[in-house]
Amino acid sequence: MKALIAVGLGILTTSVGVGSASASGFTTDVTSSVSCLAPDSCKSQVAGAVTIDFNSVAGAPSTGFAQYSPSGAAQLFFGSVSGLSATPFKNETKYLTLNKGQQAVVSFGGLVDYFGLYWGSIDTYNSIEFKQGATSLATFGGQQIANLVKEKYNLPNTQFASWTNAYTNVYVDFFANSVDKQFDTVILRSTGTAFESDNHAYRAARPVPVPGMALGLVAAAGMLVAKRKKAAQA
Repeated sequence: MKALIAVGLGILTTSVGVGSASASGFTTDVTSSVSCLAPDSCKSQVAGAVTIDFNSVAGAPSTGFAQYSPSGAAQLFFGSVSGLSATPFKNETKYLTLNKGQQAVVSFGGLVDYFGLYWGSIDTYNSIEFKQGATSLATFGGQQIANLVKEKYNLPNTQFASWTNAYTNVYVDFFANSVDKQFDTVILRSTGTAFESDNHAYRAARPVPVPGMALGLVAAAGMLVAKRKKAAQA
């Protein structure tokens, strides 16, 4: 459990160094929050990514391409409460928190090849699962993320739980390495208190052209060019 100084709770219900590792068909990058700035802390730097910052009145979206369940503001916090939730480092806005036994499901309207989040005060009991339909593709736990941070930043040991440490509050990027690892569902879970995150980001996968269709387009383009040349010579 995180030790905090209790402050007001409002339930509204760049970085130094980057490391990466490949596992389970995903590439995982971690970026410390050393250079992140308040009030929004760390955000995704991936080109084409869409960020969900939970700052709107509606809270977690329940419509559109990315839909959260529970939706709205049921699990959104502002500030910290001792033994309940710790504000991610340098974050002064609303964020998503999951307490013991809770989960948040993000359902996408199509396949996605990237998901990122600012993971606050990493705990071993935090986890994130990626699924395509009913098939589980991979699950990453707080221990794995802390190990990656330790290795990439040459820390003396793995570090957890601190809400004021740039190496226990990190932006984590998950990339699907192949088409069969692209996902349409992300599930965040916590078996302890708590799993705090903000600035979720995703990138919709680009459709892969069907080989026959691509050849047909090339042939059609060739025929069009030939017709234009013939018309010009007439």
